[in-house]
Amino acid sequence: MIDSSQTLTESRSDDDVVFGAPTFYVVSRKKLAILYLATFGLYGVYWFYKNWSNYKNCSSDKFNVDRSIWPVARGIFSIFFIHSLFREVKTYGRNKAALAAWNNESLATQLVLFTILGNLLDRLSARSIGSPYTDIASLLIMAPLLGLLLGAQQMINVGCGDPDGESNSRLTTANYVWIAIGLVFWGFAIFGFMSPEA
Repeated sequence: MIDSSQTLTESRSDDDVVFGAPTFYVVSRKKLAILYLATFGLYGVYWFYKNWSNYKNCSSDKFNVDRSIWPVARGIFSIFFIHSLFREVKTYGRNKAALAAWNNESLATQLVLFTILGNLLDRLSARSIGSPYTDIASLLIMAPLLGLLLGAQQMINVGCGDPDGESNSRLTTANYVWIAIGLVFWGFAIFGFMSPEA
């Protein structure tokens, strides 16, 4: 049986495991925070996608995981799969003390509730209902959402044997491109708040 801290190192076909890939998406908490905030939370969609993609590719043969899992859909509609993802993370790292003590169900429920609240605020803001308060609240809601994601990321990193996420801590060229695009949108948002019409 594979120890949960190990990464898979078998060389396989393109349809299977990538050499040395961790079972879940390992990333440093600092990098996660930067990309999440810079992209107005859209990085969260990618985060969920990568976790399901890694899980499907690395676990399907070893642990009889359903190959029909569609990571793209689970990233986009993450709210319906948060609980199951966190359960898989806990099961995978169950022999680690931190994972054994982790209340994954509570964290998943909080993440679902804050996601629903965030979506509601976004819709109200888009329709100028309760403006400017809903506009501000829709931005501020990112803080608790990020906090919850960071808590989950810590457990994922520990379970995959890389507690600090050192293997994915550096920002890549693609990351900087997304940050630059995000800063443009942040500029528009700030300008919108400061404009006389607002």
